[in-house]
Amino acid sequence: IACRISESPDFAKMPEARRRIVEGELLDRKLGGVGLDSTKAEEFNKLQRQLSDLSMTFSNHVLDARKAWNLTINDAARVKGIPGRALAAAADLAKQGGHQDASAAKGPWLMTLDGTLLGPVLTYAQDRSLREQLFRASTTLASSGKDNNEEVVAKILELRQKQAELLGYPNYAEKSFASKMATREQVHSLLDEMQATGKPVAEAEDKELLEFAQHADEKLSKLDPWDRSFYIEKLSNQKYGIDAEQLRVYFPYPEVVKGMFSLTERLFGVTVKHADCASPRAKASKWHDAVELYDIMQDSEVVGHVLMDPYSRPSEKRSGAWMQPLVTRRTEGERLWLPVAALVMNFPPPAADGKTPSLLSLGEAGTLFHEFGHALQHVLTHQNESSVSGINGIEWDAVEIASQFLEYWVELDRRTVYSFAKHYSTGEALPEATYQQLEKAHTFRAGSSLLGQVYLGKVDLRLHEKFELGEDPIEIGKSVADEVLVVKPLPESRPLCSFSHIFAGGYAAGYYSYQWSKVLSADAFSAFEEGGGGLGDDVHTREVGRRFASTLLALGGGRDPGKVFKDFRGRAPTPAALLRYSGLAPVGATNGTSAKAQGV
Repeated sequence: IACRISESPDFAKMPEARRRIVEGELLDRKLGGVGLDSTKAEEFNKLQRQLSDLSMTFSNHVLDARKAWNLTINDAARVKGIPGRALAAAADLAKQGGHQDASAAKGPWLMTLDGTLLGPVLTYAQDRSLREQLFRASTTLASSGKDNNEEVVAKILELRQKQAELLGYPNYAEKSFASKMATREQVHSLLDEMQATGKPVAEAEDKELLEFAQHADEKLSKLDPWDRSFYIEKLSNQKYGIDAEQLRVYFPYPEVVKGMFSLTERLFGVTVKHADCASPRAKASKWHDAVELYDIMQDSEVVGHVLMDPYSRPSEKRSGAWMQPLVTRRTEGERLWLPVAALVMNFPPPAADGKTPSLLSLGEAGTLFHEFGHALQHVLTHQNESSVSGINGIEWDAVEIASQFLEYWVELDRRTVYSFAKHYSTGEALPEATYQQLEKAHTFRAGSSLLGQVYLGKVDLRLHEKFELGEDPIEIGKSVADEVLVVKPLPESRPLCSFSHIFAGGYAAGYYSYQWSKVLSADAFSAFEEGGGGLGDDVHTREVGRRFASTLLALGGGRDPGKVFKDFRGRAPTPAALLRYSGLAPVGATNGTSAKAQGV
């Protein structure tokens, strides 16, 4: 049927977006089991229902296990070194748990595995045993008791393999790649090259960290996993004079939001206006008092809306940050439905007394820009058919391009950073010397960071390319870690049991998408540096930004992402910019790239 449709004269006359819709629909139907005989169709549908239930079970186990774990601390000596804002949050949780007199200064403190507490404890707590307690709990999350996901993971992999075989694919990875921008060969080539580039650097970084830690503590014979974040922060502080926690005072959430909106106008000619919070539509759209509604305007017309839910609520929200499409741009008769996106984050909430706003790390500011990039692609689409509007219809491994692109402006553009880097109480700008050190620190431990992403991408592919009934997914994860990572996980670590991206999200056999998209987003950002006066040339920036908006943000799933990138960049993407920005480009490298990864 697909061949007959694609070869028909009527199909050839269709607009490109409509052809993409038809092709996507045919592929979706094939991947959804349409075309199977009645017996196989019944088995396929049963597998679909089982996989849906298992995915929900996996997600619930992670959420329930995280909610169930907590540690009440009464001894102030155990929380020494932990930032005040984290202690205040822990004291608030203790109050909610019945300790009415709990305070940041005197405790008690209720520690959980929520990222807003886990990160500060592992990074700053001087009590090594406390770091160990929380690290072990986090690395074994959802791997024991009633919330154990080990059997769930194995069953999901078994059923995915069966499903792929029913559809005529040798494994689930091949099924996944049928709807991706990249080929399996391209992805393996990219990950192998990134591993070869990053591993020697990561080995040198690990040696430097161990030598630093042993110099700082002569009694330390080896670095345990719960020591690493603690000494990485101290090493960063020594090398660059940067204390990420202390710098939060320069990144108040309201100012970061303003800076993000300012960049949006500078690049794309798009203005963002806060909706009147007292208006009926604003009140109706809120699911929590912290949620804010914004109108997105282009050429003086409202083209969409964005809702932002910024603060952590561990009992209500899963961890992480994400963009959720609520309404897709589409036409129905004479009516045009404007797109609506929701951004959900887990930033530290403002102080309970109302005197201190939410204070972000620079990394969290990057997360906000990242998710807003997704929102812009959703609301600035020009497509009027929901199947290819916004992020719909875009190959899964291309949906991170716009988000990662916007993140680069926080990492690499001084003007963007200074648009929001103001002390929350005095309004004083971030000191110039501090910014210079932040620039130098940008590539700090880049090899280790890259290797971590390569590991996650490779273990995902290994599980979905070769999984056989009876294999132990945990052991597979360990074997990939032995191949890729410099620092091996603990024997009892069970990261797969909480790897929600591939077992409860849409990234099965697709986690590589983050690295794949990063190649394209870095290449896209580098276009603003080339020609004209670079990032400081407003005319050049505006011209390139409008081209980015009219291609990568506007065309949605209505055009092949490889063609869209060429529309913007004038050529196929290369990893040269990514390696350069990461400080990992080979000596003597230019804007070209290795032959192996050329034209990824």
